[in-house]
Amino acid sequence: MESAGKRILIVDDDFELATLLGQALKDVGSNLQIQLARDADEALAKISKRPFDLVVTDIKMAGLNGLQLVEVLHQLDPAIKTIAMTAYSSAEVESQAQALNVYRYIAKPFTIEEFRRIVREALAVGEPTPVPSVDLSAAQRTAIEEHLMSLRASTQAHTVLLVNHRGRPVCMNSLSNGLDVTGLCNALVASNAGLATEVERVIGHGHPFTLSYHGGPDYSLCSYSVASNYLLVTVFSGEIRVGQVWYYMKDAANHIQAILESETEDKLTEETPPVEKTAAETEPEAEKPIEKTEPTETAFELLEEAATAAGRDFGGLSFAEALEQGLLGEDLLRALGEE
Repeated sequence: MESAGKRILIVDDDFELATLLGQALKDVGSNLQIQLARDADEALAKISKRPFDLVVTDIKMAGLNGLQLVEVLHQLDPAIKTIAMTAYSSAEVESQAQALNVYRYIAKPFTIEEFRRIVREALAVGEPTPVPSVDLSAAQRTAIEEHLMSLRASTQAHTVLLVNHRGRPVCMNSLSNGLDVTGLCNALVASNAGLATEVERVIGHGHPFTLSYHGGPDYSLCSYSVASNYLLVTVFSGEIRVGQVWYYMKDAANHIQAILESETEDKLTEETPPVEKTAAETEPEAEKPIEKTEPTETAFELLEEAATAAGRDFGGLSFAEALEQGLLGEDLLRALGEE
């Protein structure tokens, strides 16, 4: 069954979580109509104006709690489907939810994929048609993996990976396999989509945000949007400076984006038949004098290139540290001085 016209209401006083869940459901169907409410009163006000096919509600809320909301909803429309979720699961609460004939009772935390699956089942919506995408060629994958390896070395990170828009890791370079990569990717794709949309709406003036940062006591995480359909993710210890990580991530993201875009260019070249040249066009051209051009690189560009090279070759040293240790060539220093 198609998702066209299906209306979902998500009720949660944690509006950031409600936004995240709403963004996650966009993968269920492009024609779903999703609205959010901060409490039962706002939910009932929305429902009084127009019916919904599914209501997803948190149980613990101020005012009417989620189970009381479900009871009212079933009085208004016995056919409406409801999903009750809670971070305070217990046998008693689950029994109360079942007595109210909720479609599904789910305990937090749950995965985004699990949530999508339950909603699909509730709405009798099948798996979405996969978004057309072309697999990376062997050359592209090798080139991206080299940049990920360089990025991890430069930032001394635990893990760096490239994630696609469906929350699947495309390439990864990691010190160990102790990371829940699937859970991390799902959480990042869903949360980044919701956060970027909300921030852009409030202060972005229509300009998308590409960087996000999450700090933790043991590990921190930076993500960088690449080619609109991918996230470049770096997981690193709190001892590493965030500015250093961002700098090298931006450089790696630019290279990876060029690699991803080269796929389209290569395909266009393959699909375009070669143009046959006439006899006149195949005549050898007269040799032209070689024009001498002046170097166009500025001191800033040389500085940036040097910093990047130093970081890659010497384990993440800053430009100043590389300079102090004599790791930069005299030609570069002379060029900077002349600028």
